[in-house]
Amino acid sequence: MAAEEMPLLVIDLWDVRGRSIRVIATELWGIENNLSISNMYFEEFAESVDEDGVFRTF
Repeated sequence: MAAEEMPLLVIDLWDVRGRSIRVIATELWGIENNLSISNMYFEEFAESVDEDGVFRTF
């Protein structure tokens, strides 16, 4: 929580229950919006994490 980017945990509750990624707070809206309207799938975000395992953007 003290990190400047404040990565948050996003957990897949639909396809592969329990699968998770970390995302910076400023990009959380993009994941929520795209998943809620079925525009993108969780694995698309999971495949786009950085070397340290955090999704920052595409």
